[in-house]
Amino acid sequence: MFPLVSTFSVCLDSRSNCILNEVVIYDFFCRLSNHTNTWLTVSPLDAIKNRALRTGARVQYIINNRILAANDFSSIYPTPDICFVFVNTYASEGHDRTQWEADWNSTLVVNNVAKRCTNTVVITHSAGINTMPWADNPNVTAIIAAHLPGEQTGNSIVDILWGDYNPAGKLPYTIPMNESDYEFPIVNFTSVSTPTSWQAEFTEGQMIDYRHFDSKNIVPRYEFGFGLSYTNFTLAKDLKINKLIRDPAAAANPDITVRPGGNPELWTELICVSTKVKNTGRVAGATVVQLYLTLPKNASIPAGTPVRVLRGFEKVFLKAGEERKVELLLTRRDLSYWDVISQRWVLPSGFFNVQVGFSSRDLPVKGLVKLR
Repeated sequence: MFPLVSTFSVCLDSRSNCILNEVVIYDFFCRLSNHTNTWLTVSPLDAIKNRALRTGARVQYIINNRILAANDFSSIYPTPDICFVFVNTYASEGHDRTQWEADWNSTLVVNNVAKRCTNTVVITHSAGINTMPWADNPNVTAIIAAHLPGEQTGNSIVDILWGDYNPAGKLPYTIPMNESDYEFPIVNFTSVSTPTSWQAEFTEGQMIDYRHFDSKNIVPRYEFGFGLSYTNFTLAKDLKINKLIRDPAAAANPDITVRPGGNPELWTELICVSTKVKNTGRVAGATVVQLYLTLPKNASIPAGTPVRVLRGFEKVFLKAGEERKVELLLTRRDLSYWDVISQRWVLPSGFFNVQVGFSSRDLPVKGLVKLR
């Protein structure tokens, strides 16, 4: 599983007694874009109640966020064995976010619940990256990043909470320790008055998300590509790197007719990287094997080149104890940089550092390869 928040809480004791705070908003806007109204939405609270009926559990809940923020739990007795806290970040077209934390006193709510419940699970619905000041609370034992919910949001979350489904999602962004780690503010454009107010310079260049954290050597809370499971996976220590074409030219043949996507030779596969991944746990599950590439260190590499870039990934489902070979192919485009002088993609000379693992900061298997 993976740590995240939304606005509602549920708790269970030895008899499956549960406390819940729910403030999930299903609101839809139609402003210069399409929108969809769900025919039937199964809320987390409804799904938890339905599951509790099957097991004889007792569910207690608080659906008023002000009560939770005020630290008023007088309606909850006895103290539950487990609490689910749902927090939410609200955003829509024409309604920008204004802060990094989840909304509606989310940090206060989580900490208030965790004071009373030593097994607090936080589930978040979010339109983007959140900071999680409460993540170090020792009573917060798990976090699920549920992101933007669909009509079966409640059933899908319950399937994970009760262990019916083994989660395998990976973060598509980096969650920082502090909002200052990203070095840019949240920009609210809902009240701009002139056309120039929308101007963005993109001075970060290629240093987006994990590339920024790598370039500044900033330790994230949860890195790009991170995600947990109810089982464990390991990679074989040996990484095989096979060159598919010997001595490739520095650039694609300029005489070839350019097609959509560029010169067709850019998509010629030059390297095959292979390793083995094994499920070392007791239950079946899936993981995503990720390949990151560091370009050679030489004078031709332009300034502003990232420390490493994601260049391949594959999701693999494995039974308990099963091991499988994974192959990742790299094209000329994957291995090239853009030369602003010649206006073409160029293969650099020197050794590429190939790193394989389970996230941008968990790369235990490495190898070197030289093309030119």
